[in-house]
Amino acid sequence: MFDFDGRLDALRRKDEDAFREIYDQTKRGVYAVIVAIVRDRGIAEDLMQETYMKMLSHLDAYEPGRNFNAWLVQIAKNLALDHYRKEHKTVPVDPQDNAYVFDRVELVERSEYDLETLIAPLDTEERQIVLLHVVSDTKFKDIAHILGKPLGTVLWLYNRAIRKMQSHVGKERP
Repeated sequence: MFDFDGRLDALRRKDEDAFREIYDQTKRGVYAVIVAIVRDRGIAEDLMQETYMKMLSHLDAYEPGRNFNAWLVQIAKNLALDHYRKEHKTVPVDPQDNAYVFDRVELVERSEYDLETLIAPLDTEERQIVLLHVVSDTKFKDIAHILGKPLGTVLWLYNRAIRKMQSHVGKERP
């Protein structure tokens, strides 16, 4: 398990290596939640940068001993939702442009479909849950905290999303 609190102390001392380590540990989850909301690679990259800048400027607001990853993903989610509300639109994501982000997703590797095709039938909340769980290995308990929903609701939404994806893929087969 990565020691966020220890690395955050180094980060407060402006240690660039600490920032890189924290970034490497959190970038998948941050990207997953942002792209699930805005569905645009360029905007997601801008919002990722904004997320980490906000994290650095609000580091004193983080309470040591809490779940740092959940705290950071919540910042990303809020920024993405704010952007979405301002724009009132979404732009489709080209799955080929985002293939490098999802290279660890076993669901895609075991499938003839790309991730965007698999998650196409999902609503924003279902996308967030699936991407957080599958892409960044976030535990359901932490996803529930990030989304502000009961654990049972998150599990139910995840299972519903899986059924939707299976149904969607089944309809596309020749």
